[in-house]
Amino acid sequence: MVIMMENILNYYYQIIISSDKIKNNGYFSYHNHLFCLYKYERNKNEINALSYLNELMILNKISVNKIIYNIFNQAITYIDNQNYVLIMINYEYRDYDNLKFIPIIEDRRLNILKRNNWAYLWEIKIDYVEYQLKHIINSFPIINQTINYYIGMTENAIRYFKMLDLTDVPLYINHRRIKKNELYNPLELIIDYKVRDIAEYLKNSFFDNEMSIGDIKEYIIKLELNNLDYLLLYVRLLYPSYYFDIYDNIINNNLNEDAINKVINKSSLYEELLYEIYLLIRGKTNIIGIDWINKKYQ
Repeated sequence: MVIMMENILNYYYQIIISSDKIKNNGYFSYHNHLFCLYKYERNKNEINALSYLNELMILNKISVNKIIYNIFNQAITYIDNQNYVLIMINYEYRDYDNLKFIPIIEDRRLNILKRNNWAYLWEIKIDYVEYQLKHIINSFPIINQTINYYIGMTENAIRYFKMLDLTDVPLYINHRRIKKNELYNPLELIIDYKVRDIAEYLKNSFFDNEMSIGDIKEYIIKLELNNLDYLLLYVRLLYPSYYFDIYDNIINNNLNEDAINKVINKSSLYEELLYEIYLLIRGKTNIIGIDWINKKYQ
């Protein structure tokens, strides 16, 4: 693998470097700069928009790592049935507590990166999961016993989202998922509502035992959100991305099924968190709670 990376760099980027200088994860130093040769796993049709967004962010002095074009002026290098993108690493770490709200102007060249139609995307997810279950139902007993609960949570989030008037709500730069070592990675960026990154960060922190219910409430109190942002935050927290991300790794990447117990074992405590956030938001704006959660914890 490292030998192949050496060949890609030498030919496609005219970076002359020996394989012993390249780490297995694709990182290497060259002329006092840190680089990484990433496997590109996203839709190939999105690369032009990602490159354009990357250029906009750099032009506007927004912290982001830089996509490096190959000698054919292409962001993607295709070799041996795999796409690669070379990134110059200007920033390696960002404190989650300093997640930035970065608004984006309406630009049709970025439309392919939009992920703000949550109800549509979540409905597709449920349909796909239910299709998969027909073929794997006897292979994953833990998933079989718990999946309907999380499908139900998703349906609650869909209904809630559809009740909101989102006319002319501005969009922001976000990430597909919040990963500490990828916050500056331009290949992880999407366009979505202001609170997406915050919601995913809070879910990660809760299930990784990094933040308690009290910590999360205190974090939300410090946010400068308008009434609609608070409602979108609640909807995003309702959606069990934490479950489906592990589910996908089990089904598609052979992760041990026991890994999903990490979130299942905290399901009741997470319901309590949702109720506490509902009460917090109710003190700021009108909010319709989820009946079964409210009845269980009030």
